[in-house]
Amino acid sequence: MSIKDWYLSQTPREQFIVASVGIVGVGALLYLFAIDPLIKGIAARETSVAAKQQDLVWMQQQKPTVAGNASVKQPITKAPYILLDEAIKKAKISTPERVTPDGSQGARAQFSKVEFNKLLEVLGGLDQTYGIAVKTINLSRKEAGQVSARLSLEVGQ
Repeated sequence: MSIKDWYLSQTPREQFIVASVGIVGVGALLYLFAIDPLIKGIAARETSVAAKQQDLVWMQQQKPTVAGNASVKQPITKAPYILLDEAIKKAKISTPERVTPDGSQGARAQFSKVEFNKLLEVLGGLDQTYGIAVKTINLSRKEAGQVSARLSLEVGQ
């Protein structure tokens, strides 16, 4: 006996119940496997777009700050490692273990312990004043506000 024969052999009331359960079941499956994932995907993408729009607004607000750092105000008359050493002494931060040249347009420095905020001020000042930017930096926290640092600087293009 086929499903169709079985269905037709039922009373009209039972046929209505079976058809209703079938329709509800198909509707539930359609919702679970098509509509609900679609709704959740749309909501996730809306959230993602909103976050990216906020990031874009923030970046546009920061544009003047970044653009202001792009221009070199003073010509470089000394080797970058000498300028780095002078900036460190001027800021009165702890003396690095090593300051060495890195080619003709770069410098390297290694600190065992230095105040993080002052180091950032020195590096930012070199970038703003001479266009000497950080190429690589490795930091390890020593204690509150103190880090060990190895960095490599390069004259920006």
